[in-house]
Amino acid sequence: MSLEFNKVFDQVKTMGRYLEHKGESASGRLQRALELFYASSDLEPIYERIEAVRKSTISGYRGAAPAPRPYGEVLPGTGAAPAPPAKATIIAADGSQIFPDPHAPALYYLINTGVYTYFHGEQRLPTQLMSPNLVYSDKMLQDRDGRLITNQIVNARRTLAEMQALADAAWELRGENRPIIALHDGGLLKFFGGNEVEAMGSIEDDYMNAMEKLFSCGAVLAGYLDVPRSTYIISLLHLLSLQPDQIKEVSFKSSGELEGLNDLMLLSHVLDAGERSAILTQNSPQNKEYRDRKGSDYEIAFFYLNVSTSNRPNIVRVDIPMWVARDRAAVDALHALLLAQCAIQGRKHYPYALTRADELAYVSSIEKSQLDELIRVTMLERQLEPESSNKLQSKSLARGDKQKHRLMK
Repeated sequence: MSLEFNKVFDQVKTMGRYLEHKGESASGRLQRALELFYASSDLEPIYERIEAVRKSTISGYRGAAPAPRPYGEVLPGTGAAPAPPAKATIIAADGSQIFPDPHAPALYYLINTGVYTYFHGEQRLPTQLMSPNLVYSDKMLQDRDGRLITNQIVNARRTLAEMQALADAAWELRGENRPIIALHDGGLLKFFGGNEVEAMGSIEDDYMNAMEKLFSCGAVLAGYLDVPRSTYIISLLHLLSLQPDQIKEVSFKSSGELEGLNDLMLLSHVLDAGERSAILTQNSPQNKEYRDRKGSDYEIAFFYLNVSTSNRPNIVRVDIPMWVARDRAAVDALHALLLAQCAIQGRKHYPYALTRADELAYVSSIEKSQLDELIRVTMLERQLEPESSNKLQSKSLARGDKQKHRLMK
């Protein structure tokens, strides 16, 4: 069956009117946010507010906080694009996966990681590495109750594989006298926990150990978020707008008069092309845990960056550990090299090395079918009966070869 567009046409038009009204309503709140933003030029009152919400009797604040003294930067301050280093190594890692499929010839999952290394400022050819890992043992496919693991666990293992691949690649190049930029696709604060996940503790330990390896070889680690929807600065502005007697749990259930805004909306009116925001940290239990487990170097900070080369802003968020945030030369190198990487692809304002790593990691639906067929043939060679459900066979007949789609990342 196909979508009957004549039945959804009027709904799309109604959606358009709703979005138009929503935009008009947000303009007044945005103006208020800009007023609060530019009025927040003194760091001391901000530190005082953050200390107040970190008291044990007050919780729930998940907004931005200045970097610890003496590394705090003025909130409305912006950093112009610095000159890039003459030479640098940029390592990007990405991954994709095939989830366990009860309808496949046998139960398995696949994690494929791609690492692309780009040498800035010289004629040295880039290097690339693809590492597929086929997992099929009961120990890795089942939880402690004998049930099939969830996609969440596979995603967590893929994230770990990406960070370990970055760490290994950076370690191999640690002796070269140039900045090593290690780019991860996504934020650095990972929420591996979950009620159904019992092995996430060890995954998080291994993830932190990979970060420690990157720290040991002096790498400038960064997590790159292309379309950030975070509200960290908006939440901070809401906190600063409260009266002292209003600083309580209930006040942080929304952003008050700024509700509905996000940081991207705000900073699109603040950052010119090539500029970055102040470096801030996220006030959260997860970030505190990183700091408590490994030390203050591992607290995650962030800044926003306008990677556009025109008057049309393109705001991204860049996560960095505090060992990078404290090093102005490292921040400047990262800032400049991200802009240089985004410029390589013209209108596609995305780091070139991350794009190539994504291409290396990509597993198509056709490749999944080929892998399933290889497994099926191998099982028949060993006189094993491949599993294939009637439901799957009927779906294949009904759908045919309609489309090729990207596997979830």
